[in-house]
Amino acid sequence: MSSRKYRKYNSRLERMAHIVVDGVFRITDAINSKEFSRTGIKNAVRALRKGRLVGKIGRPAAVVGEKEQRVLDIIHIEAKSGTCLTLKKTRELIENVINDNDDEDAPFTEVSMSATYGFVKRHPELKTGTPKNLDINRLAVSCRSAFKPWYQTLDELHEKFHNNPALMINVDESSTRVPTDSKQLVVVHSADTKAGFSKEPPRMINTTFVAAVAADGYAFPSIILWPSAKLPDELKSLLSPTLEIWANGSGWMDNECFERYALTILLPSIIERRKRMSLENEQILLLLDSHASRADPSIWREFQKQQVDVLTFVPHSTHLCQPLDRGVFAVFKSELTNRFEAPSSSSSSSKRAAISDVLPQAIHTALSPSVIQKAFVCSGVLHNTSGPVLLKLPESSIYPLPSRRNRFNFYGKVITDEILLEKWENHLKMNIERKNEMDEKEKDEVKTVVDEKKKIKRRFLHVKNDDSEEEKKDNALNRGEGKRKVIRRINSDFVFF
Repeated sequence: MSSRKYRKYNSRLERMAHIVVDGVFRITDAINSKEFSRTGIKNAVRALRKGRLVGKIGRPAAVVGEKEQRVLDIIHIEAKSGTCLTLKKTRELIENVINDNDDEDAPFTEVSMSATYGFVKRHPELKTGTPKNLDINRLAVSCRSAFKPWYQTLDELHEKFHNNPALMINVDESSTRVPTDSKQLVVVHSADTKAGFSKEPPRMINTTFVAAVAADGYAFPSIILWPSAKLPDELKSLLSPTLEIWANGSGWMDNECFERYALTILLPSIIERRKRMSLENEQILLLLDSHASRADPSIWREFQKQQVDVLTFVPHSTHLCQPLDRGVFAVFKSELTNRFEAPSSSSSSSKRAAISDVLPQAIHTALSPSVIQKAFVCSGVLHNTSGPVLLKLPESSIYPLPSRRNRFNFYGKVITDEILLEKWENHLKMNIERKNEMDEKEKDEVKTVVDEKKKIKRRFLHVKNDDSEEEKKDNALNRGEGKRKVIRRINSDFVFF
């Protein structure tokens, strides 16, 4: 009774019933022990053999024996391939397995949803859950075969440099647009038939929140990109040593803004912190996504000079392995949505005032040390912590990997590596030369077309001039012939008279 295999059963009766069903103990021996009643142990053994739970009264299980194991194997294979069956699909699977008989005349057996729920409940290895909606590209990348190479590269850097958590940094940006379709529960009096109406938040302009955090919970200075030509007066009160607001016209991150942030704020802050902690000889690890604004090797040359290893994420994978996406930005957006109150006016100044009221507290909560540290643990980017992340992923995906544009491949690589930087710079030079050649070729083609048009125009004008000269001669001849006719007519009349 004390075997480890059977310790998971709380009831002694259920434990003994499983031992009898497995053939370890005879039912007569269990009855002779006088610890269990004859009826109780027999009913428990009978329930297990029919696929029911011990002590539960109800109809027998819909599928048992080899067919039950077959259903479990199919569910396990589907989960490995990245496809989770819904309860409806599981019911159809059980029906197909039950009715898979050699006898064609056998009646069709239908399986109810309650029987499907019972099947899931009887097997502890099965559970229900709500999947997270992902676009097709992220869904295709969410598998172990796509993540393992990146985590191996990260572990190699950890083993080589033993990165200090204070110098392990993640930088990224997130939209601060408040959703306008949020719905909340309200308290309604019983005399009211409906919940009434609520004020929908006005559509907000997009602004971008740029943050950089370290694994020990430290937050570097952040910036907000505001879509205007100059900084509005309502936002000037938010400026502080840890937060800057830039007016960049569009509110989105671009190459110019990222280069300015990386070289004037991020890199100096990292170097200053390393010096302040007396870690001048320590190697820094910077994690960032593969956004197009990062595609400038001259930026990473400056980081390379300061002993900074920059590792990019695999495209469409940051929802699982980027600390900022796993924790900081999720808390930031949640705080922003919960604290935001729609202004009574739809003017731009009222919208700016409403968003400026909630931004400081949302940023403060999101960049708290506990949130940052937990995000780094959940993303598995610390040394030898990728196991829990990979275990939740299927081995491979049933969807094809997203196609990449014809650009230099710096995705999921250490972009401060000397060999990669040289290839990258040569690639850009070749693109510039190719573009110049194409421009020259286009200019020659345009010049050729213009010359052809001029030639055609000259021919047309020459032909037209020739035609006009012939018309003049014909007109002159016609006029002379007319005069002669008149003279003849006059002469003939004169002679006749």
